[in-house]
Amino acid sequence: MPSWKSIRLGREKIGMMFHPSSSGEFEVGSRYGSKDGDGYLALVREGDLCWYQRPSDPRSVGVSDAGDVVVADWIEYGESTGANISVISRNQSRVFEEQMDVSSPTIDISSNGDLIVLCPYGEPARILDIRSDTEVACHEYDIADRLIPSWVTVDGDLRVEFRQKIDEYPLYRIDISGNVTWSSDSFELQQYYEVVTLDESISWSDVMTDFASDYADSNDANLKNTIANTIGDARLVDANRNTLQEVISVLTEVRSTFTHNEAHEKLISQVLGEAYYRLASDLRSGVSVDDEFWRLIEQSAAEYRTTLPWYEGKHGLSKALRLQANQYAKQNRSGEARSCYEQIELLESQFNVNLLSTGDKNRLEEYRQKNVSTTEAKETGKLIQQSQLSSYE
Repeated sequence: MPSWKSIRLGREKIGMMFHPSSSGEFEVGSRYGSKDGDGYLALVREGDLCWYQRPSDPRSVGVSDAGDVVVADWIEYGESTGANISVISRNQSRVFEEQMDVSSPTIDISSNGDLIVLCPYGEPARILDIRSDTEVACHEYDIADRLIPSWVTVDGDLRVEFRQKIDEYPLYRIDISGNVTWSSDSFELQQYYEVVTLDESISWSDVMTDFASDYADSNDANLKNTIANTIGDARLVDANRNTLQEVISVLTEVRSTFTHNEAHEKLISQVLGEAYYRLASDLRSGVSVDDEFWRLIEQSAAEYRTTLPWYEGKHGLSKALRLQANQYAKQNRSGEARSCYEQIELLESQFNVNLLSTGDKNRLEEYRQKNVSTTEAKETGKLIQQSQLSSYE
């Protein structure tokens, strides 16, 4: 595994991240550049410095058992600025060099120094034979926009392992033809969670129980993120009343599983807020509504407040307030309707975001021109208080 070490380079002592060769005989250290100067690249053999160079931004490196160093020099993650890929021998001769039109690649070199693997952002992984200057294989990832590769030997054969983070357990391996030869349980689960869609067609009780169980049993942060994000992407637009009630019941039951991660807890609240809102919308018919409508509005707003300052929270609160205002307008309770619109306006002001629709603005302007007095909602009180927003200033 890589480790951070300090090494003396001339008169300076420089901290770098060092990556060992498979045999452990060689290590390559790198540190990318800053506004104050170029980066550092150093080859060490059994503790002794072989050489060092000052490339611009050595962002990803590897070293073979013979001391051949591969380095990917690029400027910024996610930026399509191209990358310079080089292989430098332990005698500092340049074995291979190519400027590639790829974005922020991670890289490694095989133990024999013949093959490099390149994983650009948003593109397939590529295995290159640097001796013959040919592409050996191209491999599409099943998950993520970019993975981190490392060469390993399994039963005498070269394999490439992929990770999402450098210090994590490998997800899967491929051979030099690009075929998957092994995958972890975590990888198989991530593949499932990348493609599953949560909507009206599933049994929410069964599926969410499985989601919560897999989340609780896993120590893989990426898998936990994928599970929580899949829940957050739930599609409730076509869910009927029974499905919405099932969503609320099961998410309320399992939400404690997700409370150790604030972002994941917010994703649960985001879906609950939407479910409560849609139930309230389903109840709203005619002039008269019962106490359940107002209770659902309150619960939707409470869940959406939990997701602030995310845009989904602001947008969700504005929907709940608009639904409440429209109901008050039906009942000719203009003062309370004005209060709802002004709460949306408060959200806009606090977060510098557009939430009021053209219809909202027109009705609010009409109330103000008629000098309609703002009246706090009798059934719910204000769903948004200035004091509740002060923590986001």
